[in-house]
Amino acid sequence: MFNSTTIRQMEIGNKDKMKADFCLEIDFDKHSENPSRVFKTMTELIESFQTIDKILVSSVDTKIDTILMLEDIESGSLRSWLVNVLKAVDDDALKNMDWKRQVGKYLLKGKYFLIDFLDKRTIISDKDEIISLQSELLKAAEETGVRHIPTYEQITPAKLIESIGNINQAVGNLSPKDKAKYISAEGKASFNIQFSFVPEDIEDLLTKETIEYKSEMILKVKKPDYLGISKWEFKYENRIIAVKIEDDRWLDKFQRRKKDVRPGDALRAIVKTKVKYGYDSAVVGINYEAVKILEIIRGDDSSAQLLLKE
Repeated sequence: MFNSTTIRQMEIGNKDKMKADFCLEIDFDKHSENPSRVFKTMTELIESFQTIDKILVSSVDTKIDTILMLEDIESGSLRSWLVNVLKAVDDDALKNMDWKRQVGKYLLKGKYFLIDFLDKRTIISDKDEIISLQSELLKAAEETGVRHIPTYEQITPAKLIESIGNINQAVGNLSPKDKAKYISAEGKASFNIQFSFVPEDIEDLLTKETIEYKSEMILKVKKPDYLGISKWEFKYENRIIAVKIEDDRWLDKFQRRKKDVRPGDALRAIVKTKVKYGYDSAVVGINYEAVKILEIIRGDDSSAQLLLKE
């Protein structure tokens, strides 16, 4: 949590915010068009930080969970004050340790290193840059003591790519005159809205070998792509996956409303899966392409509502 000295240094000084662990600040161009971009960015940043916190904390112990709680909101420059809440089931690795304090500091420091890393570059053009980010987060684990928790594991490149993508998507809503910052006891770090991110390009930099195979799959529709310019979101094996529809004839019929597909329905399809492996033999990324749609399987209303809430 912030102490009074840190708050004064960050020119905040409101005692009501001292319970907060960190603040997200958007200094937006006033009297500009598209005002929803500011609130959309804040929403997506909070969501991306929830994902990043789970990635960071899972490297310490998979039995620890973290949630973000909203402490306060300020206008002027839009500021959201947030608290990390940590909980864990009984775990021998965590007994007799002040693990909440250590892990809490690790989450703050890890987010700071990640944002600062992106602020120093506009693209990632070499796999060594991802390795460098891995080292920075390993340094954060060392400095906060979580590296010495027996269950600690280094964060994989695939998870780092996911984290970078989430941040980049969130700040991509802002205009060139807008600014966004992360503020915590670790200091201030600015979000780089000029950073250019293509996940497939970074995956290719880290890939040593790719294995492809085709299989028949049943994919439950979460979010169709009605414009045909992006990937569909499906639920598969209790997780959400993005799939590009490569069956042009079927896609054309869908876009001309000759095929009716709604959230909660499922598609039986022949899917080409590409699994990319890095130089450490870990999975860097998985890409899915539906090359042939075989059948639409109708869902019921209750399953559709459940999917929309997830």
